[in-house]
Amino acid sequence: MKPHLPRFLIERPAAPGDVLPLRPEEAKHARVRRLGVGDVVAVFDGAGRSYLARIESLSREGAAVRIDDALPEGAAESPLDLTLAVAALKADRLDWVIEKATELGVAHVQLFTSAYTLARPSADRQSRWRQIALAAAKQCGRSAAPTIAPAIDLGAVLRLPAALRVLFAEDGSGTHLTALAEAAPASLLAIVGAEGGFTTEELAAARAADCRLIDLGPRILRADTAAVAAVALCQARWGDLGGAGN
Repeated sequence: MKPHLPRFLIERPAAPGDVLPLRPEEAKHARVRRLGVGDVVAVFDGAGRSYLARIESLSREGAAVRIDDALPEGAAESPLDLTLAVAALKADRLDWVIEKATELGVAHVQLFTSAYTLARPSADRQSRWRQIALAAAKQCGRSAAPTIAPAIDLGAVLRLPAALRVLFAEDGSGTHLTALAEAAPASLLAIVGAEGGFTTEELAAARAADCRLIDLGPRILRADTAAVAAVALCQARWGDLGGAGN
């Protein structure tokens, strides 16, 4: 694919020759970019498929693209099937975590509540989080946006299926991620807590659920910083940051 092509979101999978309308905000983006009929663009459906296309029509009333060819799937997707389980945070902080987790290649985001969780995420924010993830995927070149699951309790998180579970603890009980001997897992669940971390009982439950406790270093991190740092460490260890996984 040509580098730095303008990218637009389409509503459904497509095939060469299809003509698809762009959503109003995407049409506005095309006008702002001063694109014209016939210009080559890239489009993606948010579920893993990308295409080369051309602007078929563009006006103040809307825009449409004609699909030329499908692009290889997964070119910008991490080989690591990573689920970030993050404790519910204040709205703006959680928005930021979802955006950055998308940029870093997370496949799924699972919200949860625990003993020290102060925020209670509203179900009506699901649509907003989806739009944040799609916008981040568009910006960073991904063809898929992560799924974002409504909040469950920590006990349910510890029962989620995963080949490897890691929980990032602040009490000094964890080891460094690089010390783990495991090869790249088929699926990874990374759990990051609220501002207060986890209770002794929650850490014991995590150990009983075969979670590996991981230390994030000597400094006290905000919960949103810890979530993004955890994702970056996992992607560097088993994914595609820094050449890993390639």
